[in-house]
Amino acid sequence: MRYESWRREHGSLTHGWWRVGVVSFSVLIIIMASLVDLATPRELTAFGLVIAAGPVLAAASARPWAVAAVGAFAWVTAWATSSWEGLGGTTYQQVRLWVIVGMTVLSVAVAYSQHVLERRANQGAAYESTLATIIESSEDAIIAMDMSGIIVSWNPSAERMYGYAATEMIGKPVHGYLSPERAAIFPQIMEDIRQGGRISHFQTRRLCRDGTYLDVSTSVSPIRDRHGTVVGMAAIDRDITTLKRAQDQREQILERSARAERLESLGQLAGGIAHDFNNLLAINLNYLEFALEQTTDPDTHHDLTRAKASAERARDLTRQLLVFARKQPTTAETIDLNTVITETRTLLDRTIGANIELITHLHPQPLPIRADRARLEQALLNLAINARDAMPDGGMIIIESGTTTIEDSPHPHARLNITDTGTGMPPDIADHAFEPFFTTKTKERGIGLGLGLAAVYGIVTEAGGTITLATQPGVGSTFRILLPLSIADTGTDTSATTGSSDPAELPIR
Repeated sequence: MRYESWRREHGSLTHGWWRVGVVSFSVLIIIMASLVDLATPRELTAFGLVIAAGPVLAAASARPWAVAAVGAFAWVTAWATSSWEGLGGTTYQQVRLWVIVGMTVLSVAVAYSQHVLERRANQGAAYESTLATIIESSEDAIIAMDMSGIIVSWNPSAERMYGYAATEMIGKPVHGYLSPERAAIFPQIMEDIRQGGRISHFQTRRLCRDGTYLDVSTSVSPIRDRHGTVVGMAAIDRDITTLKRAQDQREQILERSARAERLESLGQLAGGIAHDFNNLLAINLNYLEFALEQTTDPDTHHDLTRAKASAERARDLTRQLLVFARKQPTTAETIDLNTVITETRTLLDRTIGANIELITHLHPQPLPIRADRARLEQALLNLAINARDAMPDGGMIIIESGTTTIEDSPHPHARLNITDTGTGMPPDIADHAFEPFFTTKTKERGIGLGLGLAAVYGIVTEAGGTITLATQPGVGSTFRILLPLSIADTGTDTSATTGSSDPAELPIR
């Protein structure tokens, strides 16, 4: 930019001196011609018409007033020399003077035309310089190409965004940085632009030098020459990676909020129904107890026993509903998550079956949390049994503990991942996995009441934690539980170990 300013400044200065030189030379020609005219015999007085060459030469300065002044000087000089030679008032003198006047008028007209053209050229150069400065300093990638798709301009922001230098892209086809799907429809886009159409704020992807794709918002407009003919097109690409990431995060937050509200409403409904149903079951169980104590008939006693067992199962279901609704009394205490996993594994080894491999990766330091131990063990059992049912032909269950931090809280959290290599779930099922009476198990196998994951959700949220599900059909599922660490109760440092890193989501195999 400094060089361009220096060049414009010194170029205009040089041009100014050139004008002065042309006008001075024209004046000198007039003076020389006058002296020669005075020195020649009267028979050669026609040589005095050379004085008219002065205004003609001055026209090269492109300054009409300077040309008019030189013409006036030539006219005065011609009149003076002809009068000195005794030709005053003659026809020849009149012809000489009118010739000078005519040549001066023509020279002024030529100089004015050159001046207009020069001013337009300067304005065009200034406009092009301003436009070039805007393109060079723009934060958006600006790419110009001809109607055959060959890149003719590639600004610094395009170099920064896509990693290609201008020398690499200028003269190359535009397909080099288009995604395959955009490259396929590019001929149609060119035809639309040729017809005068344009594309505004279209979101697409561009291929970078390192092989990655960049999300951009692009606008494509035709480039016209001075006759209005479309000779090319210009694309303006804006990096929207950050904006798109923010929009995705906002959509996820809104989706989670809506899901939480839906589950909260379901929890209130389930809690109210379970509470009333539990009261009715308590009455029925009491009457069954009385009947069992009073009957002596073996068949009747057997039937009442089966009825009581069924009522007790119904009572257990209502308890699970109350856990989901967080209306069941709890006894929270500071417990070590690793200890809970270790103790629960003993029971799991006998429960999940011999064809399933159970693997645990525990954090090397204790992970103190505030929760109800029995309910947390129940949540682990429910998740492990759910994983077992998703692997009828055997597989692997991985239980991993660690620490992590989340954006909404400055305090560290304990992380518990339960991963299986089972059948996984499609998105339409995974979205409702934690809702009561919505079973994630296959209908053909006829198992599952839809309360296991709902109870887990209630247990985790009651402990102040969160649970998320990452799943893929045919690959497996990962349940990720985050629980606040109770560091104040133990004083344990849980962040200075290699196991404290947060993998964001455990890879699903």
